[in-house]
Amino acid sequence: MMQAINAWLLAAVSGGWGLWSLFLAAFLDALIIPIPTELVVLATATAFRAGGSPLPIWVILVCVLAFTLGDVCTYWLGRLVPLRQIVFFRGAAGKAVISWAHRAFERGGGFFTVASRFVPAGRTIINLTAGAAHYPLSRYIPLSALAGGLWGIYMWTLGYLASAWLANNPLTVMALGFLVGMVVGFLCDILMKTVSRSR
Repeated sequence: MMQAINAWLLAAVSGGWGLWSLFLAAFLDALIIPIPTELVVLATATAFRAGGSPLPIWVILVCVLAFTLGDVCTYWLGRLVPLRQIVFFRGAAGKAVISWAHRAFERGGGFFTVASRFVPAGRTIINLTAGAAHYPLSRYIPLSALAGGLWGIYMWTLGYLASAWLANNPLTVMALGFLVGMVVGFLCDILMKTVSRSR
């Protein structure tokens, strides 16, 4: 059963719909919809090691394009809708997060735009805050594209290295990579808070 699932996953991500699925997942992930895009990228890296497709350059370019488009949509949402009217931010904890994000973004918008890409919830909050703070879009878009590219390279490389150890087993690679990604996201979150306090 497990071998059949692994074979299906490898065929799915290396086929014609693999990159389209990645684009959709990354775009929705950049919005307020929690999609585990990490799993798709990890699977593409396993498929590349097993069969030579999809090429990593296409995976990374799709990540850059989809994340940037999604980030810009979230940016405009933060610009048009007061954050405290969004249901997720109405409570005391939500208001505290917004206040922290505003202070952090004003002190180092570029750093936080890139670093937040590695923090699952943090990237949405920073994108919304960028719009609410009217951070210049001409500076925000290149930073968003850079963040998407770095994230794509990081996750794909992680999947490729893990698949060397766990050959043709994308499910296990996805599980391992997701756990490592969560740890890195946690560390990036700590780093952002440390930098914001020091500034």
